Amino acid sequence: MNKISPSVMCIPPLELKSQLKALERAGADQFHIDVMDGHFVSNFSLNQSIVAAVKQATGLPVDVHLMIEDPDRYIPEFAAAGADILIPHLEALRQPIRTLKLIRSQGRKAGIALNPATDINALPYLLDYLDVILVMTVEPGFAGQTLIPGVFGKLARLRGLLAEHGKAPDIMVDGQIMETTAPRLVAAGANVLVLGSSGLFNHPPAEFPDVVAAFRTLGAAAGAAGGGKGGRA
Repeated sequence: MNKISPSVMCIPPLELKSQLKALERAGADQFHIDVMDGHFVSNFSLNQSIVAAVKQATGLPVDVHLMIEDPDRYIPEFAAAGADILIPHLEALRQPIRTLKLIRSQGRKAGIALNPATDINALPYLLDYLDVILVMTVEPGFAGQTLIPGVFGKLARLRGLLAEHGKAPDIMVDGQIMETTAPRLVAAGANVLVLGSSGLFNHPPAEFPDVVAAFRTLGAAAGAAGGGKGGRA
């Protein structure tokens, strides 16, 4: 079964608590918080206060996607706010192993995010320090984009690389995760689906349980057809 991580950025601010509770009841596994600083990407969103508010409203883990420059500066603050998983972008890191060690020193799980055009060549050097690999299927920064087809091959190569090195971090995908794309993404290697405006929040909260269950079913079917997943279930 896939893990389902709804994107908090897609929740209307005045409905944050009620929709978090609805998604928790629907069977979500964790929540995905996008942090943007207006520099690494040309958009602003969410911050440490939102992380703390989400943690007060739910007992589920929170994964924080740091689309920011100089993430080392803020990692302790986000850890203190309650982030369970911290995922900076490889493109923003000068010394990625040091950053991953910093995250783990805060008692948090460590991840790395890759833009669609970023190759996986550096990952073998990082695998001993990684719990999650986030593969962006669209350019980061804005919701509602079209999935970039090349990510399917990238995920397959990543799954092969992990098998070669005997490692099994979660493989998360983010960007236009919907009924038509999720089966292929899972078959290619993904096992954590970030659901946003394309696949989840275009439905009313009353339908959240059916949507979450449907994506889990799609994942299981695709994983069986594709010969297994590239990360932990």
